[in-house]
Amino acid sequence: MQFTSLAIIALLSGVGLAAPAEAGLSKRARESIHMAHCSTYYAVDYYADDTKDNVFPGNNNECVPSSFHEGSSASCKFGSGVTFSWFLSSNANSASQGSQVGTGNNGYHNFNCFRDDGHTLYTDGNGHQCSSTYVCFDA
Repeated sequence: MQFTSLAIIALLSGVGLAAPAEAGLSKRARESIHMAHCSTYYAVDYYADDTKDNVFPGNNNECVPSSFHEGSSASCKFGSGVTFSWFLSSNANSASQGSQVGTGNNGYHNFNCFRDDGHTLYTDGNGHQCSSTYVCFDA
């Protein structure tokens, strides 16, 4: 009865009552894998939360391929033991920023890969700036 009275007062006064929060529900961070050029080498970096793509992700979340192999499939194994496999189209490097240029898979789910804007992800311990050439988001 007391709740009903409060609800009626709130309704008449224009004040809303907040619904109880759903337990255990939260917005999931967007996973990403950045394929970066680091001056003298290539790096593939995994981020569980893409909003934190401005720091080195740690040795377990990085692998170093010989190249990105545009026009064919390639893969590399992270320090965590997870392998990321990808395919990039032959014109991926010349595609416009934001264009989808390929796909990938890390054994858990699929990713769609896009030509990135070349922003600096981090500077490694040797002073090499690592810039994002491609970014893959969980599909």
